[in-house]
Amino acid sequence: MSDQGGGFLDQGSRTSGATDGRANVVVAIPSTGRIHNATMQSVRAMIHATTQAETIAYWWQNDQPHDACRNALIRRFLADPTGTHLLFMDTDMVFEPDTLDRLLAHDVPIVCVPAPIIHRRPASPGMPPGLSIGSNIMFFEDENLRGTAVEPDRLNVPYRQTDPDDWPDEPFTCDAAGFGVTLIKREVLENLESPWCQFVGHFSGERVGEDFYFFRKARAAGYDLLVDPAIPCDHYKEFDLTHLDLLFAEAPPFSPWPAQQPPRLDRNIFVAVRVPRTGWLDVRTPQVLAQWEHTLGQRVMVEHIFADTVRGTFIAIAERMQTLDQRFTHVLVIGDEVHPHEATLPLLASVDAPIVSALSRSLVGSRICWSFWNDDPFTGEMTAPQNIDLPSLDAPFPVSAIDPACALIERDMFLQVAPALQLVDHSPDADRQFLHRWCDIVTRYAGRPILQAPYTVERRAEVGLLGLLNLKMRFKAELRAQRLAQQEQSTPTG
Repeated sequence: MSDQGGGFLDQGSRTSGATDGRANVVVAIPSTGRIHNATMQSVRAMIHATTQAETIAYWWQNDQPHDACRNALIRRFLADPTGTHLLFMDTDMVFEPDTLDRLLAHDVPIVCVPAPIIHRRPASPGMPPGLSIGSNIMFFEDENLRGTAVEPDRLNVPYRQTDPDDWPDEPFTCDAAGFGVTLIKREVLENLESPWCQFVGHFSGERVGEDFYFFRKARAAGYDLLVDPAIPCDHYKEFDLTHLDLLFAEAPPFSPWPAQQPPRLDRNIFVAVRVPRTGWLDVRTPQVLAQWEHTLGQRVMVEHIFADTVRGTFIAIAERMQTLDQRFTHVLVIGDEVHPHEATLPLLASVDAPIVSALSRSLVGSRICWSFWNDDPFTGEMTAPQNIDLPSLDAPFPVSAIDPACALIERDMFLQVAPALQLVDHSPDADRQFLHRWCDIVTRYAGRPILQAPYTVERRAEVGLLGLLNLKMRFKAELRAQRLAQQEQSTPTG
């Protein structure tokens, strides 16, 4: 069943529905039933900030494929003669309050805001496909096709993804873009035949997205797609922070240790998978858990621990230890945001330590850091590194504290949870403070160091892609400067 909603929002002292030349805008959001909080805040701020729109409506459509959602929103828009502009907006975009006014100021049939996206790219021979950060602004790969009309359902027409340093500083036209944040005048939709949007082909192979389909139709009808590169826009997505290097290189750096270390399959391990109260897990994780149960049989037991914090997870595991079969000597803790590999358990089990953790990256404050802490010799505080030289790490190394997103822990160490809980911390980083206290107690109790294995596991987090795109642009600028300097040094003088 489909769902739709929204209505015109009165703009204070202005006359609702006035037709004196001001814009009556419909913000149209196709969705799966959810919208990011930051997007909703952006929409509300934009509604309050506009000086150019007489009225703004907020409509949504969900429970259908995106092309069907968009077509339903367009039909509803055309059925109401008061609307002058349709502003398509995705549910994970974040933008400035003046975005609508800046788009309206162009007074063109179609204008959009560039947004950062993650896309797949081919890798070098013998390497798996990689990922890259870029924008949703596209040009036909074939220069002879650029600026021309291509049949909307024509397959096998490749596009070239672009970065901000590919664009002019002033507004320009492109061949296609993601809908993201796109303003469309009524005349465009009236002059195009239904369906306005449509998926063509298959997701597993060559296809035409509903957005490219629309822009191809619009181009055939004589309408260009204008891009304003000066309007900022962020895009929230879940991303594997551990292998962030995939965005900037053909393959991320790896330690030689996992390939050299013999796995250990003779330990009895209780696998505690943290599940948030929402109940959702990465769909790939149960496959790995089932493989462990199949391979190791009675040596492994998997249970789900429902908890929203690390501290809550450890309390639940410590309580479970009271009744757990004594033959299980170790606990493998797996966070809900982590996707382990089949080799993770036997590799970690090969290390003798009170705690040994797999490597991952996460957000620490506003920084992307590796998942362990060491005492800073200058400040005396524990700090998480942002950079490590993985290829030089050929053995597990001691650390002051770990993040138990994927960690193998000796059973006795959970007896030390209670002392760490004596101080209840209500600060924003309460989990981190708890971990630091607990790791310190464990280290003193065990008389052996906590170890960090130089072995990476995927760990996903929701991030704004604009920061990653800006990081890529900085890397590219530095590389260009290095090449220019090399050219100047090699050029003979005189």
